[in-house]
Amino acid sequence: MPESQPADRYAARGVSASKQEVHAATQALEAGLFPGAFCRILPDLLGGSEAHCLVMHSDGAGSKSAAYYLAWREGAPAALWRGLAQDALAMNLDDCACVGALGPFLVTNSIARNAHRIPGTVIAEIIAGYQDCCERLRAWGIACALAGGETADLGDLVRTLVVDATVIARLRREEVIDASRIAPGDVLVGFSSTGQAAWEDRPHSGIGANGLTSARHDLLAEVYRYYGETFAPETDPLLIYAGTHRLADPLPGDPRFTIASALTSPTRLYTPLIAALLAELPRGAVHGLIHCTGGGQDKIRRFGRPGNRYIKDAPFPVPPVFAAIRALSCAPWDEMYRTFNMGWRLEAAVEPAQVETCLRVAARCGIEARVVGRVEGGGPPQREVIIHTPDGPISLR
Repeated sequence: MPESQPADRYAARGVSASKQEVHAATQALEAGLFPGAFCRILPDLLGGSEAHCLVMHSDGAGSKSAAYYLAWREGAPAALWRGLAQDALAMNLDDCACVGALGPFLVTNSIARNAHRIPGTVIAEIIAGYQDCCERLRAWGIACALAGGETADLGDLVRTLVVDATVIARLRREEVIDASRIAPGDVLVGFSSTGQAAWEDRPHSGIGANGLTSARHDLLAEVYRYYGETFAPETDPLLIYAGTHRLADPLPGDPRFTIASALTSPTRLYTPLIAALLAELPRGAVHGLIHCTGGGQDKIRRFGRPGNRYIKDAPFPVPPVFAAIRALSCAPWDEMYRTFNMGWRLEAAVEPAQVETCLRVAARCGIEARVVGRVEGGGPPQREVIIHTPDGPISLR
């Protein structure tokens, strides 16, 4: 990496994987019924049942919309935008599924656009994408219904497009997966973010919907600076489209993808897999399900018993899309593993006796799974993640 460029390129682009400021701002909020769960869980305020609880979750596709925008402006069909709805849904549904909520889900969508650049045809494709995704989920036993939404024209504030969603689900309190139970002796099973699951119609690059600001700028060449609406003018010019690739270039290491199709590969929906796992595993033996999104492979450090040390010594091979990003950015491994999922966006902390069931169910779903590590004790109170990278182990704390 040139000396004139910052060590943490992601932060220098105005993005945070850890979101420390956000966590500090929300510290005073009530932690919910299960403070150590992956999502905040509320009493059943709608039904009034002491046996039930609610999960309500909001998230979105983030800056991935800029990758769709570039591909579309460079000639991709408008139907490409349907994948953005899946990105937003996956970021919500999979988080909810990690606490054991499997539906029915009610979904609302929120779109903020610059109408000068984003026409109604694009909005129609995104809404159709929500419908497509919900129909596909229903075919796999996940009831998911659209309950409306909002499209706001905010050209003074939004350069292109922001796509978010909110979902709500109800479940029995006894069904909650409480990640505070992750403890020494547990085995960590990872589920690949690449390949083609049984409910998918095409292979995934593994990119998900996190780290796209750096992925886009580190891969794409300066010719895309022409699209000034796709980057913050406050960003150091050295970090704006600092790569070498055109969108139509083949992805190094995997010619099934172009750079464009790798960046816009819709985020995998793990909810059908989680439903299949929980249909066969005793819930008491599943100590935690972690959706490795913001924070990447460091995400699990927020959960489990104090002093847990998460040893990830058998990770998935680095997928080509992330290898290409690192090759051009020279980002250190700790930044890569904190920013991206690096090959598995879901991991389960389970009792050792349940590992074979996890692997068998994943294979039936068309998703590669493997034991990526284990949980040990004796770590610092704030917990620690140790990952064995291609260049040796690193510690995240």
